[in-house]
Amino acid sequence: MRRKGWGLPLMLGLATAILLALALWPDQAQTQTIVVASRDLGAGMVLQAADLKQIVVDAEQAPTDAIMDPMQLADQTLSVVRFAGEPVTRRHIGPAVALATDERGIAVEVEVDTGLAGLLRPGMQVGLVATLDSQNVDGELYAKSLLEELRVLYVPPEFQARPYTPVSGQLTVQNGEPGTAVVSAPAARPVRSGVVVLAASTKPQEVVYEMPPLEETVEVDGVEIPVVTGDGNPPTVTVIPVELIVALNAVEASFTLVLMPEEADGYTTTGMTLGEVVQPEGG
Repeated sequence: MRRKGWGLPLMLGLATAILLALALWPDQAQTQTIVVASRDLGAGMVLQAADLKQIVVDAEQAPTDAIMDPMQLADQTLSVVRFAGEPVTRRHIGPAVALATDERGIAVEVEVDTGLAGLLRPGMQVGLVATLDSQNVDGELYAKSLLEELRVLYVPPEFQARPYTPVSGQLTVQNGEPGTAVVSAPAARPVRSGVVVLAASTKPQEVVYEMPPLEETVEVDGVEIPVVTGDGNPPTVTVIPVELIVALNAVEASFTLVLMPEEADGYTTTGMTLGEVVQPEGG
């Protein structure tokens, strides 16, 4: 015996299922082939085929100036640091930072906090502050701003700020119950220090020590009168920047790099010892 009334609900249910499936079915995403770095690449490198590879990404994630053929970048000079997996395009290509005839490249080791890690880029101008420990300066820590307008030539890739990589995770389900959750994160590569290369001049340069005026007292008719002594000219030392940096490296001085504006005001300083700012107990 045929039951009545099942046909319409069945058809409505089937239509609803089809519409729901179409609504939830993912659209076929448009993809694009792009060129990325196959490993960490430093600024100034001449690109070879092994430095690049092709990957396929969603078209929305591809750079507007993406390149699809690695051979278009072969033998070109990379002007900026690119990390493994990052796109490499024409805007990342440019001339390497060159030395002037009166410059020499010299390497200095800096810590993450004293070397502007993540900010430093080739072509920037920085100042150099040296710190000597207690074994070198009369038992006290001494710091002095020595050189300015040093150009950055090279920054190793590992000393740059790493690009953000999200954490991914998987959750297994067994017999309808949640199982083990597996979370994967990018491998951490802690960096404590790095060696950067600076362009230092071979021309003599004066390091000026801005000294405070000295006061003495003289007695006139039984009255002591303060008198400022000295000729008012701060003492200077003439150095070759390249040699100065080498000498400071030899005594294991610590270096701090400071960013400079394009048109920086010059300044002089006598330097300072830590004892000048540390108040003695009971003082």
